[in-house]
Amino acid sequence: MKWLVLAALLAAAPARAQSKRYPPVAPDKDLEEETRSDLWESALHPDRSPYKELVRDAQRLLDRGNPDDLKSAGEKLDAAVKLQPKRADAYLVRGRYYAKLKQWTECADDLGRAEDYTKTDDVSARSQARLELGQCQARAGRYAEAERSLVRAASAAQSQNGDLWRSLGEVRIALGKLDEAIDALTAAAEVGNDTTARWLLALAYDRARRPSDAQEAAQNAKKYDPYLNAVISPRQPLLGAGDTDYLYGLAHRYANAKPEHALLYFRRFVKTAPKSPWRRRAEEHVRELAKTKLPLREAIAPSGSAVPDGDKVHAAIAKQMSAMRTCMTKLTSSIMQVGITKVGPRSPDARDRPIYRTPPAGVEVKVLTHIGDTPTELDSLDAQRCIEKAANKVQLPAPKDKDTYYKVYFPVVGP
Repeated sequence: MKWLVLAALLAAAPARAQSKRYPPVAPDKDLEEETRSDLWESALHPDRSPYKELVRDAQRLLDRGNPDDLKSAGEKLDAAVKLQPKRADAYLVRGRYYAKLKQWTECADDLGRAEDYTKTDDVSARSQARLELGQCQARAGRYAEAERSLVRAASAAQSQNGDLWRSLGEVRIALGKLDEAIDALTAAAEVGNDTTARWLLALAYDRARRPSDAQEAAQNAKKYDPYLNAVISPRQPLLGAGDTDYLYGLAHRYANAKPEHALLYFRRFVKTAPKSPWRRRAEEHVRELAKTKLPLREAIAPSGSAVPDGDKVHAAIAKQMSAMRTCMTKLTSSIMQVGITKVGPRSPDARDRPIYRTPPAGVEVKVLTHIGDTPTELDSLDAQRCIEKAANKVQLPAPKDKDTYYKVYFPVVGP
């Protein structure tokens, strides 16, 4: 090894001798120090220069993000780990590579090794690495480990980090530590203006059986996210099995005033997440929503040239709603929309007066949505015919003015 060092130093001698033939230039001390450091590093550890190149190239490939580039990045990182199995750099980058592939167990393993081998004094970088480690551990189902990593990340963070507090709050929901989850998610919502954290806060309140607080949190979340984008496509997949359906249920029950939709989402949660520790709470929602007197007055949408009496319309529909819902017994994952048109008296035809056209009176029924399994065409048609028969018995008040009409639309869900 010593002869390698000596040879490297001797190789630099002609360059120094040659420099005397030209006017002297002030030496760059930083450059000399860096060159000397690299020289000794290469002489003492000849495999470290290839290691750095492999890690650097892999990072560039990851940044580009093409499928072929990802594959090449993985191969380079595997090679780097073989060269230096006790250095943190390659494990850190490879952990992020696995995160892109959503291979959470491998991600957690590699970022854990990076944490073990890292020697950096950069507090901010270390906190970020622990945040990523905790997120991968959580998605690998290692909730207790994830909580420890995220708490360590929070203790090392130099500033408030909404992403960190949201991740910690979600992990604590998974662990059943609901009061601590509420504290973390409240911090996330305040610090990072994190919309997902606001919805998760409603989730934590609901599972802690604090419905008033859950309703307030859901309504607040909707102010920032009126189209539920953070529920539809969160930045990271939610931890709990079926929790997207559960959040939809909460949003429709507490923020959108759509109990029919909420009922179907909670039903689907019960079906798709039978082993969830929150199944019993979802079943409570199903029972409560199934007993709700439907439709809500807010769910009845009128249109037309006449303005009906809202209370009378609601009362008339409510009298036949039980029969209409019975028609949906086989369609437990569907919602039908019923439209009823009422027409006022017509003016006698006359050549000197304009003719006011009104749509024909009657009932129309169509599928509004399916949430879950799509029913057979036969079952769907049978339900529509059954609902139409019951809806024709709805005694809506007729418009009093001549040549006017109104239509009302409302949803129907199974019992």
